[in-house]
Amino acid sequence: MKKLSVLFLALFCLFSFSANAQISGGATLGLQAPLGDFGDLADMGFGINLNGKYMFNENMAVGLNLGYNRFGGEDFSFGDGDFDVSYSMIPITGLFEYHFGGDAIKPYVGGDLGLYSFGAKMKYEGESESDSELYFGLAPVAGILYDLNENLRLCANIKLHNIFAEGESLSWIGINAGVVIPLN
Repeated sequence: MKKLSVLFLALFCLFSFSANAQISGGATLGLQAPLGDFGDLADMGFGINLNGKYMFNENMAVGLNLGYNRFGGEDFSFGDGDFDVSYSMIPITGLFEYHFGGDAIKPYVGGDLGLYSFGAKMKYEGESESDSELYFGLAPVAGILYDLNENLRLCANIKLHNIFAEGESLSWIGINAGVVIPLN
């Protein structure tokens, strides 16, 4: 255990004192389009994502994401009542990005990997029922950063979320735009 702690401390110091190291925080908003079987159940939605990144060299970043995505559902009638259904996804993921060279405009590719909380809510005649499950998922991403100045960057990306639920796959594509603020 002691050797593992020393290894993590050494890696942390190596990354912390790198001349190119930079920490940034960002947020994106976007449209979320369900795909496949999930697309048969859910309507177009919206999403917000917060992230923190650590650039440990000029081209590579690691970090964390926290998001919230909401989708409408197909309303339906059964017997004498109408049902209103909605879905939500909350990703809590780690990220890796590879940034290609460029001065003001920097394209990147990467991926998110982690946990997704999938929730479903049904309303019927003033009553409400909800349920949620935790699943593993991944999301490849391609995007672009644009440096407005040294303290603010615009970003845009396309992210394909794939959640591995029991016996089925829940997928959606997000088209997102937002800002990134370097913190050091």
